[in-house]
Amino acid sequence: MSHDLLTPPLPGYRLLDSGAGRKLEDLGGILVIRPCPQAVWQPRLEAKAWDAAEACCHRTETGGGYWEFRHGDPGERPWQWRDPDGQAAFSAKLRLTAFGHCGAFFEQEPIWRHLVAHLARKTRPRFANLFGYTGCASLAAAAAGAEVFHVDSAKGVLDWGRDNARRSGLDQAPIHWIQDDVRSFLRLAAKRDFRYDAILVDPPSWGHASHGRRKTAAWRFEDGVAELLAACRAALVDDDPLLIFTSHVPGVQQASARNLLQVPGWSCTSGELGIAHADDPRILPAGIYAKLRLSQDISDAS
Repeated sequence: MSHDLLTPPLPGYRLLDSGAGRKLEDLGGILVIRPCPQAVWQPRLEAKAWDAAEACCHRTETGGGYWEFRHGDPGERPWQWRDPDGQAAFSAKLRLTAFGHCGAFFEQEPIWRHLVAHLARKTRPRFANLFGYTGCASLAAAAAGAEVFHVDSAKGVLDWGRDNARRSGLDQAPIHWIQDDVRSFLRLAAKRDFRYDAILVDPPSWGHASHGRRKTAAWRFEDGVAELLAACRAALVDDDPLLIFTSHVPGVQQASARNLLQVPGWSCTSGELGIAHADDPRILPAGIYAKLRLSQDISDAS
């Protein structure tokens, strides 16, 4: 089954325009321009609207990037999210990084809503956020009452996530900030027969090898994603489990995600992730997702 998920304009975040490989956004009250290769059309706003941006990110040929500021680096910007049904909320800091990120992937906002709806109706659920970045999904899940296992190999984003938890009043919540390779984490979960009520997994195109206590090979999406998703499915509880897979890897379509997840006895919903422009009907494509549930649980699906 196909169903696209759309992020509307949010308090503190609006997509103002896109085109010519860029997007113009209001991030916590500042106007920024970021690269957006999928925006192959022409912008709709006049040049003066884009010229008003206070920061513009440029990509380099080596894959990195840098920011050009009109009045200096704006630093950290506070941002808050609240579930429309009032079941969860969190606070986070937005900060411009060299690669053009800001600390939140706004196209995943509908995913947070799905997770909250699923977890809030359970008693003491466990949630694993794999390749969890700065933890927006983790905070939403914790606010909904879940014990959270947030896994990322980068210490910097784990520290960022911990700070977001403190800002949200969730620093005493049962959130485990785990610096590990996701594959190692899942192998240990299987060894200990540790199960999760919901898992969100957003694997990157590639990742460095791990040379720590549990050595792992370098990550390549096309080589490892099928085994990774099978391990995620095996780590789910038997009673009303939920697995959500998202991807921003170029060339990976929703049919690919559905083919990876679809197995007998389970029901898979897939579609595109998109962001709505603030003042026109265009949708900015921003990745794909697939959601897997046991077939007998679909009548309770959120």
